[in-house]
Amino acid sequence: MNQLLSEKFNLTTKINYFLILILPISLLAGSGISNTVILLICFVFFIDLYQRKNFDFFKDYNFYFLIIIYFYLILNALLIAKNLDSIVRAFGFLRFIILSYALFFYFNFFKQKLIKFWFFIFLIVSLDILIEYYFGKNILGFSADYPGRIASFTGDELKIGHFYFGFIFISLAFLSNKDKKLQIVLSLLFFVLALIIGERSNFIKVFIMYTLFFLFFFKISYIKKFLVVTFLSLLTFLIIFKSPVLSSKFYNHIFEDYYEMFKKGENIDKEKFIRGNQHFAHYYTALKIFNENKFFGTGIKTFRIESFKSEYNSIDKFYGQSTHPHQIHFEFLSELGIFGYILIISNLIYILRQNLIKKKDFLIKAGILFLFATLIPILPSGSFFTSYGAAIFWINYSFLIKKNRLKTL
Repeated sequence: MNQLLSEKFNLTTKINYFLILILPISLLAGSGISNTVILLICFVFFIDLYQRKNFDFFKDYNFYFLIIIYFYLILNALLIAKNLDSIVRAFGFLRFIILSYALFFYFNFFKQKLIKFWFFIFLIVSLDILIEYYFGKNILGFSADYPGRIASFTGDELKIGHFYFGFIFISLAFLSNKDKKLQIVLSLLFFVLALIIGERSNFIKVFIMYTLFFLFFFKISYIKKFLVVTFLSLLTFLIIFKSPVLSSKFYNHIFEDYYEMFKKGENIDKEKFIRGNQHFAHYYTALKIFNENKFFGTGIKTFRIESFKSEYNSIDKFYGQSTHPHQIHFEFLSELGIFGYILIISNLIYILRQNLIKKKDFLIKAGILFLFATLIPILPSGSFFTSYGAAIFWINYSFLIKKNRLKTL
């Protein structure tokens, strides 16, 4: 470690330090830029390791676990999907595995500096969300065409809620050793902003992360834990019901149709239930695809093809068709089958278990909470295999890589 620290300011390390600093900005700028930054981080990382004669991550069991998953994706794309997009996605997935180990490596050098810079990026995004919420446009003039949603720096892609979900606890890590009053104020501010962004699923995941944090990671009495969670719940309901737009998104869009059916005495059969919610229709289609392709699925990134086939759209063609199932478990099952599902979920359970039994710094807590929230069944999610979602996932995953397996880092 001392030798590495003495060499940490060589050119390749400086380059990757800069690239990792701007990684969150690149995610906001678009997939082309973020993919370029990620590929550069991976390339420079290997040069840096070669110069140091240090490839200790090859000693990590989890690295080989991930490589097995990687080869499964390649075989799945080549033998099952058999289309160019799937093959390219499968081969390109290696960059996220390498990214996670690169982040682990450089956070050992520059943890405080990186977290500080990422925190200020997150703070700027937070202020931008406030500006758009009150004035209708963000500081770049972007606004959401969809009522009740915030666009912020992601423009018409409307992905700022996922960014917020992915970086909120990483940003709170910077505050973990700061003034308690500042921690409370900013934690509450970030919580409220996650709500007013208007992305239901991502906010629910943030709410669950906050709840789990106070219940299991915050050292206060059980009565205080209960009071904190109750306060967050009441605050959420108050903001939702005081805002007609949020009330419509969180209540009407989910329950109103079913309530009207109940009032009229209508039977809510399976087809009506699925038609009543777009995400349920996607889930239903994914399950139908899985039932026909149980072992290996239809291939990585093929839901966008399979869901348009008539045999999978007997209920509602519009709702059933999509680029992905909008739920991580259904995505794994329909595209990778039971073998792929078991491989990936086993790895996530393994790395969570390895961290839950050890003492944890705040970034490890952030990674644990993010993975738990990501794995919640039913709640909608982005595609696991898109560049944006994958980058955010593997950033959080990197905090859970085991230091005791890589002692010379």
